[in-house]
Amino acid sequence: MREFLVLLIILLTACSPTQPKQGVKGQVFWLAGNQMPGPGSTKSSDHGIQRELYVYELTTLEQATLSSDGFFTNIRTKLVTKISTKANGTFKLRLPVGEYSLFVKEDKGLFANHFDQNNAINPIIIKQKEFAWLPITVDYQASY
Repeated sequence: MREFLVLLIILLTACSPTQPKQGVKGQVFWLAGNQMPGPGSTKSSDHGIQRELYVYELTTLEQATLSSDGFFTNIRTKLVTKISTKANGTFKLRLPVGEYSLFVKEDKGLFANHFDQNNAINPIIIKQKEFAWLPITVDYQASY
């Protein structure tokens, strides 16, 4: 009887839900200064930075307020989670299959500078058993 209970516990444990084996990974980079080629250029190389990332359900421009200085506020979709990157900007986050928008927390608000053809803000699609790669360049202090 004892062996039967042990076997039953092992089977139930093996069938229990686990963390999703998919999500997003990437790196957050900082880029500032004059990025134009030519004399007097102060072009800086991008380097990884530690930041907090906010993951929302897929968000379009119509579902957020964009301030005059280029930061997002008043996101009207559901906040899914927050995560801090490592010191070099790398991150890995498990997420359920779906579509999400990722924002970088800055002092003036949430930053994102990538949009798709449907005006989705910094979109990422999570597929079953895959980790999507998402590099994010924070460049609001760069000029091109």
